[in-house]
Amino acid sequence: MLTIIPPGLHFDFVAWAKQAIILSALVIVIGLVSIVVRGGLNLGIDFSGGTLLQLRFSESAEINAIRDVLGKLKLGNSVVQHFGEDREVLIRVPEVATEQADIGSQVQEALKAKFPGQTIELRRAEVVGPQVSADLRRQALFALFYAILGIVIYISGRFEAKWFAAVGLAVVLFVVTYAITQWLPRVAPTILIIVALLGAIVFCLFLQLQYALAAILALFHDVLITVGFFSLLDKPFNLPIVAALLTIVGYSLNDTIIVFDRIRENMHGQRREQFAETVNLSINQTLSRTVLTSGTTLLVVAALFVFGGEVIHDFAFALLIGIVVGTYSSIFVASPLLVFWNGSARVQGLSLVPRGTSDNRRRAQRT
Repeated sequence: MLTIIPPGLHFDFVAWAKQAIILSALVIVIGLVSIVVRGGLNLGIDFSGGTLLQLRFSESAEINAIRDVLGKLKLGNSVVQHFGEDREVLIRVPEVATEQADIGSQVQEALKAKFPGQTIELRRAEVVGPQVSADLRRQALFALFYAILGIVIYISGRFEAKWFAAVGLAVVLFVVTYAITQWLPRVAPTILIIVALLGAIVFCLFLQLQYALAAILALFHDVLITVGFFSLLDKPFNLPIVAALLTIVGYSLNDTIIVFDRIRENMHGQRREQFAETVNLSINQTLSRTVLTSGTTLLVVAALFVFGGEVIHDFAFALLIGIVVGTYSSIFVASPLLVFWNGSARVQGLSLVPRGTSDNRRRAQRT
């Protein structure tokens, strides 16, 4: 197996768990404060409703002049920005303006009158009504919620053999959330899902689904940090970004499962008091695989980010942030949380188990 980490080199990851979790909490809080201060995320046309127009000018386009034209059309509160280059312009018309017929042609003709010497091409016109945007928001939130419920079932069954408890928990949460959406349709989906996820965390604690709980909290960590970066940079949040978040959830979970598998293997024949050392040893043993997988994936996503064009730019940006954060959380969040809940975390000055110690102990036990 290809390795890029020298076999004799071991890092004391668990010893830095407290500092890493404090750093993560700080980044998450900054992102949440940004969302509150901005009054929410910068929702794209998919979730906010309205009309999206993409126009290409034959020469450099002046944003202020375009805003003047939109003001005369009573579209002065539209968002106007360059899209990749000075000749490409993106116009987001608010929901109230979509009632006007053929708004794309109206804007194009008004701009042609304002810039008679230029050729103006209407390259894209997307219209999303208020009901459709509300349904898309709801479906996107529930997609994330159901993905996490599936993860609870899989992790609990695979690592703790608690299939019945995990399936029961998922069924109860699914039925309750579905019933509330039917009986109280005016309840905001965001509030409902947040409450349901908090309930899932409480039940995981009650049922002692430690592996599932550690994985869920690591996934929350990844999603919240990625969304926080989008708020801080005021990037549009739309359906492709939700697809990116689901991709990040799957990628981060895969990395976490690799580490959890090695922890389970190394714990055979070990005492509970040795759990912290075993976790640290397991992270080090899978480190080469983690770095290689994350590094090659980052190269591909970075290429998409740089050369993929403006349409895919934000999607690639979300993946860039998510892959880095997901790799970080598998090492510094999910695994240390297992140590914490097992009550064996000697986070400061952790004494590491030398490489091969667990194998030597197994041989001694067999003999």
